[in-house]
Amino acid sequence: MFFLLLMITILDNITYLLDEGKKCATVTKSLVSYSGDIVVPATVQHGTVEYVVNDILDEAFAGCTGLTSVVLGDNVESIGIGAFEECTALENVVFGSASHLIGMRAFKGCAALKEVVLPAGVLVIGREAFAGCSSLVNAYLSDNLINIEPSLFDGCSSLEKVSIGGMVESVGEYAFCGCSSLKSIELSQGVVSVEGWAFRDCTSLENVALPATLASLKKGAFWGCSSLKEFALPNGVNMLDQGVLANCTSLDHVALHDGVLSIGYGAFYNCSSLESVTLPAAVVNVGDQAFRSCKALKELCVMCEAAPMCSADIADADVYATAVLRVPQGCVGEYGFARIWERFGNVEELM
Repeated sequence: MFFLLLMITILDNITYLLDEGKKCATVTKSLVSYSGDIVVPATVQHGTVEYVVNDILDEAFAGCTGLTSVVLGDNVESIGIGAFEECTALENVVFGSASHLIGMRAFKGCAALKEVVLPAGVLVIGREAFAGCSSLVNAYLSDNLINIEPSLFDGCSSLEKVSIGGMVESVGEYAFCGCSSLKSIELSQGVVSVEGWAFRDCTSLENVALPATLASLKKGAFWGCSSLKEFALPNGVNMLDQGVLANCTSLDHVALHDGVLSIGYGAFYNCSSLESVTLPAAVVNVGDQAFRSCKALKELCVMCEAAPMCSADIADADVYATAVLRVPQGCVGEYGFARIWERFGNVEELM
């Protein structure tokens, strides 16, 4: 018969769950709110026994609004779900070298946190781990991180610099949504997907470098990036999804490669600085409202000999009336009888 020998004790004002059998200690939630500067040591002594401190339990420090800084010992491997959530005065966190897991919402709402530097061993960061850290300026992610989880930095309105390691394969939904101070982003080779709304309302974003390995760019990925002026779709992505560039009001140059098959619903909605767009010959359909509120649009070059399918209006009446639709030689008649395309008043052959 085996007995589980666990006890809760307070050592140096930190509450631990001690496992006598494994000689390990876990920081657990205290009945008294933590405040000031906290150091979680690598080991603790209880009686004659030394325990290795290897985990921070879920919500262990959650809601400790007087907590200002935390130093984690070099044996701490994991930080639980919501462990430091809503520690609104927390300004500084030093992670131990053994850290490899940061749980969901671990630092969500830590509005005073200014910088995050993660050790190389961090493999997993849960969704929303740093969401709402509105003072966060710099984030240096581990080189071994595989996925940037959904809403990881959602609402980090002061974030200016983020370092993304070379092992990252995906950027989750809303990962950087509302990071309104972020000016540039470079995704390393190996990233294959950017999920929906990943960079929504990054209103200062001017430069975006997407890798050749990218195969999926989901709806609204750059919605509301109002400072973005240029955009090039990587060759591995064969469709411009719904609202990907909607409300990018400074966008004036778009490069679509020859393999693009589809332009999604509202893909360029309210790109009010866009004057010219060229759709490659492979495009088979253009979604509703694709060019809605593109009031500066003067020229739409469509390289397709067969008019792409449209189920409803793709632009405003003013665009139909004033913009020039340029089509391949001998195809003016084709577009003149095609649904929606016949609404363009000025159709010319491409030279």
